[in-house]
Amino acid sequence: MILNLNDPNSIVAWWKVLPERHGPQLRAFAHLRPQFAFAIRAAVRAIKSDPKLRPLYERSVLAERAEQNRRDVVAETIEPFDPRLAA
Repeated sequence: MILNLNDPNSIVAWWKVLPERHGPQLRAFAHLRPQFAFAIRAAVRAIKSDPKLRPLYERSVLAERAEQNRRDVVAETIEPFDPRLAA
């Protein structure tokens, strides 16, 4: 699939393939490449307003939050490095 970041319809089609991963990637694209932010925002509005895509969007947001919570827990369980204990 070819993604055209200037075309909201292309962005929506790409997002539908793997929403849990593509949602965060779209936010990163919008932040790192501001020239695409307008089309990305239009695509996200289209996703949120489409009754068929809205549940998929909500599940992807919940999955992203769960992944972030998992990362936070893992980060809390990792002990800080103490160079005095290095062999």
